[in-house]
Amino acid sequence: MKRNGAFLGGVLKTVRYPLVLVDGKGRVEMASHAAADLLDVLPGAIRGMSIGEVAGSHGTLLHDAVTSALASGAPHTTELQIRGRSFDVMIEPVRTSDVDEATGAVIHVTQRSMLPLEGSAFGPAGDRLWLILNQLPHAVYWKDRHSRYLGGNRIFAEVVGLASFQAVPGITDYDIMEKSDAEAVRREDEHVMTTGKVLLSVEQPLRLANGGAVIEKLKVPLCSESGETIGILCVARDVTEQKRAEARLLSDKLAAEQASRAKTSLFAAASHDLRQPVQALALFAKLLGNRVDDPGAKNLVKLIQQSVLSLANLLEAVIHLSKLDAGVIEPDIRRTAVGELLERLGDEFSPQAAEKNLEIIVVRSGLEARSDPLLLERILRNLISNAIRYTERGRVLIGCRRQGEEMSIEVWDTGIGIPADQFGEIFREFHRSHKKSHRAIEGFGIGLAIVDRLTALLGHRIEISSSPGKGTVFRIEGIARCKQPKALGRYAPG
Repeated sequence: MKRNGAFLGGVLKTVRYPLVLVDGKGRVEMASHAAADLLDVLPGAIRGMSIGEVAGSHGTLLHDAVTSALASGAPHTTELQIRGRSFDVMIEPVRTSDVDEATGAVIHVTQRSMLPLEGSAFGPAGDRLWLILNQLPHAVYWKDRHSRYLGGNRIFAEVVGLASFQAVPGITDYDIMEKSDAEAVRREDEHVMTTGKVLLSVEQPLRLANGGAVIEKLKVPLCSESGETIGILCVARDVTEQKRAEARLLSDKLAAEQASRAKTSLFAAASHDLRQPVQALALFAKLLGNRVDDPGAKNLVKLIQQSVLSLANLLEAVIHLSKLDAGVIEPDIRRTAVGELLERLGDEFSPQAAEKNLEIIVVRSGLEARSDPLLLERILRNLISNAIRYTERGRVLIGCRRQGEEMSIEVWDTGIGIPADQFGEIFREFHRSHKKSHRAIEGFGIGLAIVDRLTALLGHRIEISSSPGKGTVFRIEGIARCKQPKALGRYAPG
């Protein structure tokens, strides 16, 4: 044995299962790397040690088995349990041609198969366990401390490209995936075994032997009865098709959004051409009114003029909404005298309020804001118009108040109110009140949609408080306040 030591050492390096050579006194001459891994020692470190010393807690059993085989000259078998795994051990005596007695022995160690017997349906408990594992819709596998596969179910074998789950034991990640992926998985296994922590929902694109796949995994440390970590258990599923479907949905969504933006941009760009025929129609209706003397005809012309005005207002609102959606409106933030703006709007809407016997009140203020005066005016114009439209009696109150370094502008009314479950709906395009008792709903349902977009564009917020049948408050909040307000100017009640 010693004369051929170099040759045998080279052979043992290629052996992938545990194999140990001992001399006639039971001392280790050589061991395969697989045997050293199983015993948790370096291959060269055990040379010269007795097999009993090497085997640790199993030393006595193995020493007695080797001694019996050497003394009798006949093969001897035994069983070992190491870190929760069962092994069959065969000790084969070795003789030389010039000596009768055994001069050494070869120890073969084979892990017991956990696979079900061919043709068995319900036999031992292990068979029933395999039957369950192979019915699971996800891949299940387990490895030893060196990331070697000890077993896996049918789904796992299919995912990694093996002919059967019975081909799983003994393979490594290098056999089923690219080297870089295998090394990443090995590091992942070591982290789980070292920390003892569960690894949840890890998505990893892997280039498997049967093609690329995206795997979602849950890994847990696999422990023996004594609590020692002996490997890992993993449940995984192939989410490749799911990811492809998600990618298609995202692509379709982006395409739809792009088409919507293109349509909106076209509409916003064509605003001049859209306004022109409506303006011409309004002019023709006015000229026609000047040429008609019959009272019936004059009334008809008046109705035409009102319809044209409604069409022009609707067109203007839709164009403005399209420009907001197309992102072509850039706010011009500057110092804005809020009190003066509110007073001017109060004067403007006073005749409209008077037609309904409503009182419009503007609370005087010298506050100044950092905002776009034109866009802020558009917001308030829509809010005041809505307040008058949905109020049958009482008043509309407009004012502002300090909020630290910010301020809010508020529009109060004593109108029909808004149910709380409609707060989110009223900012949708073309949403209108469905309250049957209200007889004067004339809007198009676009004003509040414009308010919502403009407040967001300016970096402000719109808040609502309402009591059905008692009234509503719209607040524009988050408006930066200038620290040095002007002196109060003239106030002319409407």
